[in-house]
Amino acid sequence: MVSGISSRRDMITRTKTGDSIFQYDISLRKYTSFKTGGIAEIFVEPKSVSELREVLRFCMREQKKIFVLGNGTNILIQDDGVKGVVISMGGACFKEIKRYGMYVSSGAGVSLVELMRRVATWGLGGLSSLAGIPGSVGGAVMMNAGGKYGSISETIHSVTTVSFHGEIKKFSRKEIDFPYRGCSLREEIVLEVELLLRESHKERTFKEMNTIYREKREKQPFGTLNAGCIFKNPQGFKAAELIDKAGLKGVKVGGAIVSEKHANFIINSEGATSNDILDLIKMIQNSVLEKYNVMLETELHFW
Repeated sequence: MVSGISSRRDMITRTKTGDSIFQYDISLRKYTSFKTGGIAEIFVEPKSVSELREVLRFCMREQKKIFVLGNGTNILIQDDGVKGVVISMGGACFKEIKRYGMYVSSGAGVSLVELMRRVATWGLGGLSSLAGIPGSVGGAVMMNAGGKYGSISETIHSVTTVSFHGEIKKFSRKEIDFPYRGCSLREEIVLEVELLLRESHKERTFKEMNTIYREKREKQPFGTLNAGCIFKNPQGFKAAELIDKAGLKGVKVGGAIVSEKHANFIINSEGATSNDILDLIKMIQNSVLEKYNVMLETELHFW
């Protein structure tokens, strides 16, 4: 157990069954698509919203930094780990999908793949643009996931969250700003998203999804250890083209390599560390800045 966690705190974090809801010194590698990074000081996967609120109250009371973990497909965790509380939204209570006519509510822990398949089966369209994007619904909202065919924010009707202080809120779409690969919600954890979709023939929707998925599979390094696109596209440019023209495809730092298939992807090819990936990111940024006077901004979240 991590030093400094007193018996009083440990007692506070026990459920009605007497089991601690906190785990200590947990390796985070298996929770990320890069398969790198150190340990979490404290790790918890709440089994209910009330348990999540209890954890948040603990964090506020003990002044613990909060890290929210979805499917781990868009983060780079430092090799020396995370000091604070990592809250995984992977519990079953955050994985419900319900339909109300043209409206669909999805828990934050639902994978985008599962959500797209479910709504397509129901004869609803509007999410095909997200085909081929990994991750959870909650993470997709916070980064306004999407691509050239559209973004998730285009279908959002409302978002229910819990603040870091434990207050449950519901935001309408007009109350949230969704800039490119971003969201105006701060110190909020997504609990549920309500989407307004449209009628669509099931066969046509699946065909749209499969077409977009195949296109991405041909151009992106599917089946490798990566975290999706590393950099946002600067205004007037495509990050991948700048990296490619700078001659960086195939460049390696340790076990991290710039994908030969898509230059905006970094792959953990040979047991890379997070430091390898971070050093390669900095090398790419410096090279593109020197050659084209463009500073690439990352899409990744760094812990």
